[in-house]
Amino acid sequence: MAKKFPFINSLLVALTLGLAPFSPEPHIWEKLRWISGGGVGMEFMDYFDLVLHGTP
Repeated sequence: MAKKFPFINSLLVALTLGLAPFSPEPHIWEKLRWISGGGVGMEFMDYFDLVLHGTP
């Protein structure tokens, strides 16, 4: 019988990928601040990048 992959490992992997790169600030946090500021200058690729980083 196969060993189950613990939930905490899945959460850790999702957070690691979602918050990358970590310096100077997480990428998803930067995009969310950009949108909350009006999203001036955002292109399709920026929205796609937000979805990519925000979806585990």
